[in-house]
Parts: sequence; C-alpha cells; structure tokens
Amino acid sequence: MELTNYCEIFNINNKKFLFNTNNGSLIVLDLESYKKIILFKKNKDIAIFSEDEIAVLIDQEFLVESNFDEEIKNRNKLTYNISKYSSEKESVKIDFAITNLCNFCCPYCFERENLNKKENCSSNLIKTSEYLYQYIDKVTLDYVKDLKIVYYGGEPTLEKNFIIKFNEKVKNLCVEKNIKFHFNIISNGYLIDGDFIKHLQFEDCDFIQITIDGEKEFHNSRRTNKCKINTFDKIIYNINKCAENKIKIVIRLNVDKQNYQSIKQFLEKITNLLEKKYFGQYIFVDIARVFGSINSFNLFEYEKYREELFDICYKQKLVNANLMVSNLNTFCIAESLTKDIVLDSNGNLYRCWNNVFDENFKIGTIQERLNNNCDPYDNSDITLDFVENMSLMNVNNSKCFSCKYIKYCQGLCPRIRKNIIENIDRNIYKNNECKKIIKKRIQQLISKLEV
Repeated sequence: MELTNYCEIFNINNKKFLFNTNNGSLIVLDLESYKKIILFKKNKDIAIFSEDEIAVLIDQEFLVESNFDEEIKNRNKLTYNISKYSSEKESVKIDFAITNLCNFCCPYCFERENLNKKENCSSNLIKTSEYLYQYIDKVTLDYVKDLKIVYYGGEPTLEKNFIIKFNEKVKNLCVEKNIKFHFNIISNGYLIDGDFIKHLQFEDCDFIQITIDGEKEFHNSRRTNKCKINTFDKIIYNINKCAENKIKIVIRLNVDKQNYQSIKQFLEKITNLLEKKYFGQYIFVDIARVFGSINSFNLFEYEKYREELFDICYKQKLVNANLMVSNLNTFCIAESLTKDIVLDSNGNLYRCWNNVFDENFKIGTIQERLNNNCDPYDNSDITLDFVENMSLMNVNNSKCFSCKYIKYCQGLCPRIRKNIIENIDRNIYKNNECKKIIKKRIQQLISKLEV
C-alpha cells in the first residue's frame, strides 16, 4: 500500500496535522506518528506502523492501493460530467433577474451598462413569469426533489409584490408535486420593510444577501443613489429586523483596493451596529473579490486581504471553518446543459448571470425553451464557449482533475476561467498559484479548529 497523493501534512501552531483533501479527514499527529509518516514516504515500509495505526490510515483513506488515486481522478471526471449533462438531476435552480431597474448607482456594478434602460424595463415580467411557471411545471418531473429560485436584478425588492405572489404560486405547485421549494434574494437591503419581512417569515427563504462596502461614510459614497442619501443606517436597521424575525442574512463584502481598510474597520466595529446574539445563527458574512474594476485585486494578491478579513469574521462567529468536501460538480449553470436556467424579466436566457439584460449574450428565450420541450441544448457560440471551451476537460490542459485540491476550488468560476484564458485576469494556473491559494485556505481553516 502507499500514501495517497491527496494526503497533505500541515504544521500549524506547533501542531502537525495529516489531512485528506479528497474526503476531508483530519488526524492530529504526535511527534512519533509524524516521523513515521515522513519515513514511510521515503522507504514505503508499512511495517513501521502498528496494526491500529494501519487500520486508521486505511479507514481514513490515507493508506490506499496503488490504483486508488487514478480511480478518484476518474470518479471526479464522472461526477463532473454527470452534473454537466444529466437530464435527470434531483434539483432545479432558476436564477431570475426580475428587473433591470435599481435604486442604487454603485460604480463597480457589473451590470451598470444594462440597468435602468427604459426599453428593458420590468413591464414584461408578468408575461415572462407565466412562461417560467409553465417551464417549472414541465421540468419538475418525478425524480425532481428540490426547486430553488434566486431573485436578483437590478434590485429585486423593487418588485416585492411580484416575489410574494410568484412564490405563493410556485410553492403551491411544489406542494402538489411533493417538491421542496426555497429561494434566495440578492439585494442591496434598502427596501426590505416590515411587511416584506412578515411575508418572508412564512416562506422558505434560505437567506437574503445584502452588500455592505465598509464603514458608514465609505459605504454611502459607493452604495447610494444619485441624490447621495444615507443608505447605511437603513440597511443596518433592516438587517437587524430580519435577524430578529429569524430570516438569515448573508452580508456580502465586495473587497477591492479602495475599500479594504474601510471593510476591516466595519468588521472590527460590527458588534456596535448589529446584534451579536444573531451572529452565526441569522447573520453571516461572505467575503468576495470585486473583479473587472481598475481597483480590483488580482486573483493572487486578493488572498492576503481575504485571509485577514476571514480571521476577523471568524472571531466574531460570522463565518464557519468547514473542511467538508462534496463531489466535484459543475461550478454553476454557465457550464452545464441541465434544466437549470438564468433568466431575465424580458424572457431572455443566458449562460452567466453577469450578462443578464445584455441581449448580445442571450442564448434564446424561455418561450423557445418551452417550444423545444425544455431541451437545454442550443447552438449559440456562447453556449459552446462556456459549456465546452471553458469545461474542466479543456481548461488548463485538463490538469485540474489530477489536482489534490480540486474538491475545494471546484475548478474556479467559469467566468474566471474565461478571464484567465483571455488575459483579463491573472493566470493562477501558472506556477501552481491556484494550488498555493487553496492550500493556504485549508491551512487557515484547520488553524481555527479546536483540536
């Protein structure tokens, strides 16, 4: 037998850890056990381990047969391609941009060129939603167990009444079909009033994602309307009201070179603004990189700043240190040919939700999809690019399937892969920068565990 290539040794806080990047197994090593592992890596003599040690190492898949790693690689390819092309997935996900109108004018918004155009206003929403309802009815067959809708825009809470009514209609359908229905809302948080919160208490809302850009003054300089009003205080109030009513809020921190220090200061003072008793229960944080802006960090340099912010969030119980892994699947709808769709209020379909309301990137319409019996295949160049050219089977010479960290990065967002290939973003495949990033993230997670 031999040590799997998915085996990684970490030396953290004067403790040594044996970690399996394939299944998430973690063993704390004493000095003697550590020396045995190092020696075995050199001489392959299994006799240096006791019977009990061998049993544990085999059970946790550290000691494996010689063909084990190749089997894992092939299994990763299989699960990836099943999630990419399977017509019988148990879940269906709808990303629904219900309006291109927005009450904010954020300077780094990836949709800013396509928002607030009169010709793309929400007047088509009702007609589109009728087609979408028909689509949901057709694709939720016997094997489907789960339906999820993500509402975004523009600003989706400009259409609060639509969300309430459409949720009720779809949920009734799901009850008839014995399907779990749930939804998320991607919002700036400004219009989440008491009536809307009361409604959400009775619906299956996983969470509302709300972006904050830093301390009050900085946030208001970027996330406001043309009249430069104070949005910060109202958003903070709304987050507290949601948490008070047991609605989960994920605070999105979009980090760039301009706001890093302000976000850090916001997090250090967050207990003065939000109810600490809800942290880790109804209030969470998601740290993300702004891309496509002149103030964006590149993929590699961003990690240094993310790491520091993660530490602050962890101390406040706003993030979790989770080492669990799942099967390798497609990263998102962009690279798959399933029943999942990205849809705008005009009825247009897209591969990537970064492109909504830009008809140069549409791959068809929801009505056409219905007329084609919900067949997810289309002949557009955009589909070919994302589904095939950006596939892990092709990107980075297919090396990702052999990488020990693949289950932790899931091969990166297809949009990022595309940006790397087109030299828009830093090529982190080069010099194994991507591996260094994920290894450091795993090390940070292990350091948080009380072992």
